[in-house]
Amino acid sequence: MRVLVIGTEDMTGEHVVKQLAERYHNPVALVGAENKVEEMVKLGARDVVSLERRDFSSAFSGCEAVIYLSSASPRTGEGKPILVDHQSVIDSVEAAKKHGVKRFVLMNTMRAKEMESLDSSTNDVKYHSEELLKQEKLTYTVIRTSMPVDKPGIGKVEAGPSILNDKGEIPKEDIASVLVKALDTEEVFNKTFHVTSGEILIDEALQRL
Repeated sequence: MRVLVIGTEDMTGEHVVKQLAERYHNPVALVGAENKVEEMVKLGARDVVSLERRDFSSAFSGCEAVIYLSSASPRTGEGKPILVDHQSVIDSVEAAKKHGVKRFVLMNTMRAKEMESLDSSTNDVKYHSEELLKQEKLTYTVIRTSMPVDKPGIGKVEAGPSILNDKGEIPKEDIASVLVKALDTEEVFNKTFHVTSGEILIDEALQRL
């Protein structure tokens, strides 16, 4: 499957590209700067699209699926307002529809302070983009993760409509595994779920949803 990865600026996105290649998919990495191209190729990207040279929409051409890592896209960057990321999700969904993409996996990070104020305007905006995705004729999966950390993956998670340990952590490598495996796990098609580190193997956890 030819899969566009949006959000390669972060280690999670790098893991996604690498794991897609290992699972014999054809990852296409969208990067914000030309100096990231060589790195993505080394990780296994079949193609790399730099926003310095090509327009955003062209990256979707020929792709069958999109994995979008919210808050880590080249259009957002560290510290920029969440509204920018919200618009980037909307633009990505529109581009996916235009180019005939059928599968869209969206990752949102659920930070502890956000979990404590789900009725805030910031979160309303964040989840509005999720609702827009659900309304489109795409096979979607929305994955809300606990705090990503730079630790080795353990290959085990807790996943469900809600999670008890919503203030927990999850290694970025494990987030990538969840995103990649969600692509062709029918049990998570057209579903939204939360995920954090746990005791259940990732494949099994996804199949239980």
